[in-house]
Amino acid sequence: MKTKKIVLAALVALSSFAYALDFGGSLGTYSKLGTPSYPKDGEFKNFSLKQDEILTGWFRHNINSTTFIAAETEAKYRFYSTDLETSDAAETVLIYDLKNLRFFKKINAGTGTVAFNAGRFNFTDLSGLILSQTSDGALITADFSSIFLKAYANYTGLLNAQNVTILNKQSSDYKLDTKKGYYFAPAYTNLALNVEFPYLFANQTVSAEFLASLATPGVKNGSDNYNRIYGTLGLNGYLLRHLCYALTSTVGSELSDGDGISNLTKLNFTILPDVKDIAISLNGIYASGEQMGLKPFKGFTSMTAVNSYSEPEYTSLIKAGVNASIKPTEKLLLGAYGNAIFNWPESDIEYYGTEAGLNIGLQIFSDLGINATVSQFFPKNSEDKKAIFTLSTNLAF
Repeated sequence: MKTKKIVLAALVALSSFAYALDFGGSLGTYSKLGTPSYPKDGEFKNFSLKQDEILTGWFRHNINSTTFIAAETEAKYRFYSTDLETSDAAETVLIYDLKNLRFFKKINAGTGTVAFNAGRFNFTDLSGLILSQTSDGALITADFSSIFLKAYANYTGLLNAQNVTILNKQSSDYKLDTKKGYYFAPAYTNLALNVEFPYLFANQTVSAEFLASLATPGVKNGSDNYNRIYGTLGLNGYLLRHLCYALTSTVGSELSDGDGISNLTKLNFTILPDVKDIAISLNGIYASGEQMGLKPFKGFTSMTAVNSYSEPEYTSLIKAGVNASIKPTEKLLLGAYGNAIFNWPESDIEYYGTEAGLNIGLQIFSDLGINATVSQFFPKNSEDKKAIFTLSTNLAF
């Protein structure tokens, strides 16, 4: 009788676990076709292609209403060629990764809540342009009516460098082996503290963040004693009923290279007229070079600032432009953008070029979506011109 009770209890526990378990997957494809040349003699030259076939699996188990665990894995078959006319330029590789492994717990604390995240998950800094990637670590947030606090720590040395690119020293000899399905990323420890005061005055929100990226031993060191710190101030809110803005300004320092400081400033105005989900944004970004006593700005996660042939990072440049999007139907999203880019390496500002692009997102069914983009960079110097077309599909199951 005792054995029967134990078995019955185990079956009840297993059934309750299965009931709270949610899982699924998706099949996707991603194609990126590019050329650095305009048509010559009626045909394009130097096409490059990156083709990914992606299988994803995920699960989430709700332990209770305030606690869950979740995971996501991915297998990706990639074909990449820098020149489709040359067979020697082609590579194929099977990439596998644990994209997410997260434990979440939220507790009530007086008039607010405290939440704890641990494992492998994505984190983005206050500016959105310095650190934005998946990492292994922990995040604690405290949310109260008049203040929001955040503390974060992570480690990058166990990540797959096939899926994330970290900026190292220019002199670093770290190099990704693109033929390996899993290749360890450079090892850093990131520490962040963030404080936010919602609607502090006149419905304006004030934020501040400190971020440190510290070289740490790892499987593939790569970090070369390269340490960086950043301090960011942010201000955002509504100026009018349908007009909002967001401003961040960051002071950075590469501690390994002396006492110099750098700056990254981003300003955005967005009009939201409440018609067909229309959004129109005016954007401006300044990433310092060597001017006004500053040093060239350098972030942590690699982010392409311009879709040009040289694909510069956010450093020594000014970028200004407009983005617009509209959702004419429930399943269709249309977008367009245009930006002018100026190089500012030292004292003189130089026009670099203009980029423009279109985006179409179509949700055919609830579990099938297609997204296509086309962009063109019109440079001052012809060697940097580039056209890009991307197409991605995703079928969830």
